[in-house]
Amino acid sequence: MRQRAVTRLDPMPCAPTLALDLQALNTPTPGVGFTVINFNTAAQTLRCVESLAQNDQPPAWVLVLDNASNAADYDLLKRSLAASSATRIQLYRSDTNLGFAAGSNFLIECLMQTPGCDYVGLLNNDAVALPSLVRLLRQALNQGTSGVGMSGGRMHRLAQPELVDTLGITLYASLMPADRKTTTDPYLGPTGGCCLMTRHFLADVKAVSGYWFDERYFCYCEDTDLVLRANLLGYRPAYVDDLIALHEGQASANGQPSHFIAYHGLRNAIWMQWKLIPVGVFWRFAPQWLLAHVLTLVRQVLSGRAGLLWRVYRDALEQFGAIRLERQRFALQRRTDGAALRAAMSPRFYRRGYATVVWTEWKRRWMGKRA
Repeated sequence: MRQRAVTRLDPMPCAPTLALDLQALNTPTPGVGFTVINFNTAAQTLRCVESLAQNDQPPAWVLVLDNASNAADYDLLKRSLAASSATRIQLYRSDTNLGFAAGSNFLIECLMQTPGCDYVGLLNNDAVALPSLVRLLRQALNQGTSGVGMSGGRMHRLAQPELVDTLGITLYASLMPADRKTTTDPYLGPTGGCCLMTRHFLADVKAVSGYWFDERYFCYCEDTDLVLRANLLGYRPAYVDDLIALHEGQASANGQPSHFIAYHGLRNAIWMQWKLIPVGVFWRFAPQWLLAHVLTLVRQVLSGRAGLLWRVYRDALEQFGAIRLERQRFALQRRTDGAALRAAMSPRFYRRGYATVVWTEWKRRWMGKRA
């Protein structure tokens, strides 16, 4: 049986270091690289990588970052990756958890330094790519103009493939972003959990902002921040209304208390609004924005997370000065006006069905107390 070429390097206790370099046996699709981040979910990561390798046009490179997983999980990941042979796989190891934002920036930079890599894709490690994913996302970029930059598609739930997981990102009149659940809602752009981007777009965004994902966010809303900057720079991301991936959902967040997601989601949304929403758009939707924060206050207090709100607003305000300066710098580079952004927003206050989600959460909490 033919063996793959395997390069092994000892990890260093600092920046992420290359741990495995697995050469492809077959001829993959040239020019396309994908990134996958692992955190204590090796089984899901291996499944994800294999699904990319089995695409009808597999990417030339798949870069995996282990984000300081425990030793057993990392060992499983490292030992098992060599089974895939349809694409070149590089495994990096970080001794600290960089989060999705910094981890993705590291892997994107690696691909941007790779000669011949013209497209960079992101896929959540708990997602399963369908065979057409790479081909359809690449076609969407090639069929458009240089003003597309990003493409995304339809993701359904892994456990219930008939149900939508996400169709990208929608920005609502409350200035709050959320997963797009229906094609009737406007498409702002793809999620960071499944997208493909051109080298030109990535180089342009970094030249303007100095980064791709804002590493202060750690995780959650960093993809909305990137997509919003794309729109304000004149890009119109493409959407493929074909099922291209199945998503398990928050596999790496298992064991994390719910306030972890709530904290990062709300704090990062505040930063995103302060940094990027044009003044005219903000004042146009200020009443809805204020109502959204009032309702958030009520929800978190009734859910027993009043302390979380204090930390959210305290920590958000700590960055106010730095974000204000960044807002001023970005405003000088912006290529579209507020009217263009309003056209890409939903007139709805927030996504359909959200009130039901909150009501169910409250009911479970208060019924549990009575029991």
